[in-house]
Amino acid sequence: MARRGGGAGIFKPILNWLRKGKRAGGHGGPHRPHHAPGTPGPHTTPRYPRQKPMLDKYRHETDPHHPNNPFPGRQVARLDDAQREAHRVFIDGQGNLRRARDGSLYDTQQGTSAWGGGRAIFVMDGRGNIYASNHHAPGQFHHSSLAGGHPVAAAGELSVSNGRINYATAASGHYQPGPEHMANLAQEFGRNGIRPPIWDFRGPHPGGRPLFA
Repeated sequence: MARRGGGAGIFKPILNWLRKGKRAGGHGGPHRPHHAPGTPGPHTTPRYPRQKPMLDKYRHETDPHHPNNPFPGRQVARLDDAQREAHRVFIDGQGNLRRARDGSLYDTQQGTSAWGGGRAIFVMDGRGNIYASNHHAPGQFHHSSLAGGHPVAAAGELSVSNGRINYATAASGHYQPGPEHMANLAQEFGRNGIRPPIWDFRGPHPGGRPLFA
């Protein structure tokens, strides 16, 4: 006579495999954003409660027909979680900024920020995840696109050369973060062992003021 529970033992490896598939977003589980093997996943622990909401005047920017759209006739993109993950960057153990999607060194020399060439726009969420884009097109793709319209812990621009962060600025018209928000970025940099200068909205140009150096 078979021992009680013996049948369950036969199927246990299969059940474990199915559970792993669900946790990884495989068959039977919801789709989840992916990052390159060997790169860290997104931070999940809330870390920065001081956050800045998007300015209310941009509330209708996703509706090209709304009379209060600040970009008449245009529709600003808003990224979903999977699209946002494709823009996530992280600081490695040597202090270099890398793309999470493939582990390559981030570089902004070809960046097209509306505030100046050679820079990328970025936002940081309350967990310390940083999302960046070398593409910044008025009326199409903004800081609000990266943040999905949600509040941010920091926002602005990054200047990066082959992974080395030269400086950051608070240049974001959609969020206009204050020094208390850019302090979140300074803290996140410090947690990763780097201290690049962080400037106000004007950046390292005449009239600009360093917030953290």
